[in-house]
Amino acid sequence: MTIPSVLPVLLRLWCFTLLCAAVQANATDQPVLRWCMDHFPGMHEFHHNSRQPVGPSVEMMQELASRAGFRLQMSGKTPASRCLKQLADGEADLMTNLLYSAKRADSVILIRFAGRNPDRLYLAANDPRRITALPQLTSLSIVTVRGFGLHPTLQQVLDALPAAQKQQVQSTEIALQMVAKGRADATLLPVTQVSQIFRQQPDLASQLREVAFTIDKVVPQNVHLGLSRKVTDPAIEARIRSALQQMKQDGTLARMFGDKLLD
Repeated sequence: MTIPSVLPVLLRLWCFTLLCAAVQANATDQPVLRWCMDHFPGMHEFHHNSRQPVGPSVEMMQELASRAGFRLQMSGKTPASRCLKQLADGEADLMTNLLYSAKRADSVILIRFAGRNPDRLYLAANDPRRITALPQLTSLSIVTVRGFGLHPTLQQVLDALPAAQKQQVQSTEIALQMVAKGRADATLLPVTQVSQIFRQQPDLASQLREVAFTIDKVVPQNVHLGLSRKVTDPAIEARIRSALQQMKQDGTLARMFGDKLLD
């Protein structure tokens, strides 16, 4: 092979090497954001002993990382209350499917990306009480999940209950089991999570019944991505907001979540 014929090959090899180096350098320059993951059936969950989460929230966050230019580091299964503390302390950077509260907004940047149907009340199937209005909740003992935000209207009712009538547990499944076993009168939970558990545990579903409050009393809520206020990259919030808006406009979010979330 003559020198003139070798030069184009060498030139192409040199350009390819430069391109690979540029791509590698760009990936290295991207910030790493730590996503603290609770167990949220129907959205992001850990099956059995698997350390790999699945669900539409996982798809959303992976696509968001690609579009917003950061590398996503996913945690193992962590209680929601601990995730919120880690965000406030700067030990984690991201959390998904958060509801608004003034206290939460003090320590976490809340970025809206969708809406959701409000929490519903779950009673034992053999409980004869007919609950049709919010004031009737004051007669019940209610269990909720620690770290989960409730619809503001429901939260006001819960806050007014005596301490002896309310308790918190670590998961949706535990809350449902407590009601089924008569250890609490009722629980207030997101319908998406409960529907997923009921599909997996039909026996549990048969022991409970659902109460949905009228839409004029308990309206849908905004759902947010939580970004720690201690995140080190000052430009990342704007990139995340822009990428989420693009994903909403091009139908990516609707494709991922279907009817689990509202526009």
